[in-house]
Parts: sequence; structure tokens; C-alpha cells
Amino acid sequence: MNGRHLVRNLAGLAGGLLLCLVALFLSFGSSSEALENIQEAPFPKSGAATEQVTRTIFLPIVFSNYEPPVPTIFGVQMYGDLTSPSAGLTHTRDARAWWVRWPMAWSAVEPTDTIPENYNFAYYDANILAAHQAGLHLIVTVQSNPSWAATYANGPIDKVDIGEFAEFMGTVAERYDGDGWEDAPGSPVVDYWEFYNEPDAGDRLRAEYGASYWGHFGTEYARMLCAVYPVIKAANPRAQVVLGGLAYDAFEDQGGGFVREFLDDVLKAGGGHCFDLMNFHYYPPFAPNWAPYGPGLSGKANYLKDKLAQYGFATKPIICTEAGWHSDNYAQFPSTPEIQSRYVVKLFAQSLASRLQLTIWWTWIDPGSYYGANGLLTQSLERKPAFYAYRTAAYWLGRASYQRALTTAELGSSAMEGYLLTWTDGKPLYVLWSNDDQARAIRLPAAQAQVLNMYGDTIGLVNDGDDGQSDGRIQVNVGPNPIYVRVLQ
Repeated sequence: MNGRHLVRNLAGLAGGLLLCLVALFLSFGSSSEALENIQEAPFPKSGAATEQVTRTIFLPIVFSNYEPPVPTIFGVQMYGDLTSPSAGLTHTRDARAWWVRWPMAWSAVEPTDTIPENYNFAYYDANILAAHQAGLHLIVTVQSNPSWAATYANGPIDKVDIGEFAEFMGTVAERYDGDGWEDAPGSPVVDYWEFYNEPDAGDRLRAEYGASYWGHFGTEYARMLCAVYPVIKAANPRAQVVLGGLAYDAFEDQGGGFVREFLDDVLKAGGGHCFDLMNFHYYPPFAPNWAPYGPGLSGKANYLKDKLAQYGFATKPIICTEAGWHSDNYAQFPSTPEIQSRYVVKLFAQSLASRLQLTIWWTWIDPGSYYGANGLLTQSLERKPAFYAYRTAAYWLGRASYQRALTTAELGSSAMEGYLLTWTDGKPLYVLWSNDDQARAIRLPAAQAQVLNMYGDTIGLVNDGDDGQSDGRIQVNVGPNPIYVRVLQ
């Protein structure tokens, strides 16, 4: 989502919470023995726009090709033909993306009411296989009802029995379960099925932008989930039924376009028993709404955890299938490539802190037109600075084990934010930044640490005593650009 919608007309594809903004704003020098302990940044950063720093070159390490990605929470949103070079799949391994969210239209597979044998899967077979062969793990957003089944493309299935949709989903889940029986060619696998994008949209967004339209039909949405849930599980016991990512901001009672009561209505109707993963969307302009519950994305996640607990679902896992920020600049929401890069690190650190199972960056490629430059790649597939920040975060944060958020006492100021993780060597790893553009000195328990910027460049090696005090603590300067501090001793 970005503020471009405030100054330009929206049309066509709904960019998730892009619509939400429309609605709301309408109303380290080192000792020689330390050298062997230092792991250089895992990637060359050619093309990254980094801050001006003085660096000491410790070792002329040349890395062979990158090792295979490991499972992480890091994902991206893609659209269109994944078999085309323009999809940029060749960049995903370098980015260390693990998840991809991608849409599937029921209307394209079954444009006229027919039996499963006549479904047209050719496009989806080829695209899902391409993603599978690229080592990506798909979250497929099912949407776009055929006109014979529903009055609205992304609303209640009101023209036929819900069994028609259950039949479709049972066939789809079986086709992409990879068990060798009735599989798509190549047996690609999809285990995550999400139902509609931002289904909490209401009348206004349907009328003006063609957005999802379940907001005032929470009971019907719950019934839909409960119709497809057992069918999907029967076809693929591994499959995860995902609640459609909720905008859950810019509510109608605030002059926006989303229905505050939708989630409650779904849960009251028993829908909580018929999805495996809670799912929401988040963008920085809405941070003030959730600040009482935690910083940034964490505030909204914490609020939704409490909401689930009210209905007896306190342990239900949560994901975020849309979040991001833009690199272009305009009056309502000023930004730069550097600011976008900062937010990559913040978003995924907060996602780990919130114990999310995955987070999808919106988007992989700049959407263009009125949507703004939210991508990690340009439309010509040039890597933006945020791409390098993303793959660095996926390397360091993705491989580490989250421990806890640092306290204000540890950070020295409420304007600072930081998290403690454990790196693969069992030693502490910190990620730190300031939220007010002011740089401050932070002292951390360590004898020696490697400091890296948000693009993975080693800034320096800091030692206990560098600040004139030999007390078992190091001192690092932390500003608005996030840094990683890897404790060596």
C-alpha cells in the first residue's frame, strides 16, 4: 500500500492495503587473532546504495555460489506469468526468498459450470511448476469467482450451492499435493491456500475499485471456509487453509472502506475452526492505531492475537501476506531507496518478534502506474537497494533464532528499537535502529563483535575497552539505518 492512491485514480488490480490507504486518507580496527572469527558479508553488494562509512578490509574472501536457501519467514508477492523471464524468478535464490504469494482465479479454471475433468489448469500447471522448480513455496490466493457462481467476483458465492466451490477446491488441492495421483505435470506442490485478498472490504471498495466484498458477509465467509476445509484436508492432509489477509484498518466507521466487525462475525459463526492460519496485512501509516500494543507490525499482531484469544483460538498461528514500503518520493509519504531498505529490516525483525510463521513483502517487482515503487526489483528487473537489504536480512535474521526484544533500559531511549537473536554458532546477534533519526551509543554485553550495515557490509570490529572502559561491554553507535551486531567473544 502506498499513498499514490491519494493523488491518482485507482483502477484494475487491487493492491491489497493499497486500497486501505486510499480509504483512510480520504477521510567495526581489529587484533590479528580476531580475523579468523570474522565472517565477511555473505553477498557482494554491487549496486546497493549504502551510507558513507570507512571500512577495514580484513580478509580477501571470495565466496563460491550461494548455498541453497534455508526455510525462513521471508516471502514476496508476485503476479502474472511466472514462466516468463519478466517474472524475475532467476533473482529469487540470490534474494533468499522462500515464500511466494500468487493469485489463482477460479473463473479462469472453470469459466463455465462443468465437471472437474473439464477444468482448464494449463496456465496454473505451468506457473506452479515454474515456482516449484525455482525452489519457491507458494501461498496461492484463490479469488475471482466465475459469473455463473457469484454476483461479485470476490464476494459471496450466492448463485450456486457452496458445494460447487468445495468441488473446485478439492480438485485443486489434490492436483497440487505432489502425491503422484491426479497430479499436475511434474507434481508441483502447493500446501497453502488463502481465500480472497482482504475479504473484509465493504460496499465502498467494491463499488469504487472492485475489491473483495465479504466485509458484511462474515457469516457467509465462515460457511465458505467450513465447506472447503474438510475437502482440502481430505485431498492433502498437509494443506493449510489460510484466512484471507485482512486489511483490518481504515474501517468504515473511520470513513474508510473496511468492515471492523468482519473478523468477529467470522469467528462468531464458527469460522475459527475452519482455517489454520490467521492472516493480516500491515503498512507503516497505520502504526499509530496499534502503538498501544507494540511497535510497528508487532502492535497489530498483538492486538489480533488478543482478538483470537477472546474466541478460544489463542494458539492459532499468524502470518502476514502483505506488507511493505515504497522507494519513490511524494508529498504524502516521503521516501527514498534508503528508507525503503530500512523498512525491510524493521519489518522482518518485527515479524520474528511477533512469532509470525511468514511475512510477504509487497511486492517483488515495482508494480508501476499508480501503485508506486514498492518492489525489490524495478520493472526492468534491476536490483534496488532494498533487494540487498532483503537478502542480507534473510541471511542473518532468517538463520538466527529469535530470543527477545531489548528493553528501553538496555537501549537507553524509548526511541531506540532492538532485538536479540542467537546466530548459528550459538552466539548473540543483535539488530538495532533508532526510530527518530537520531544516532545514539548503545552498550552491549560482549568482549568483541562484528558490526554490519543493513546491506551486509562489515563496518568494523569493536572491542571491550574501545570506549575507554574495560567492563565486559562494547559500545556501538546506532542511527536510523539498522545495523547487525554479531558477538564474537
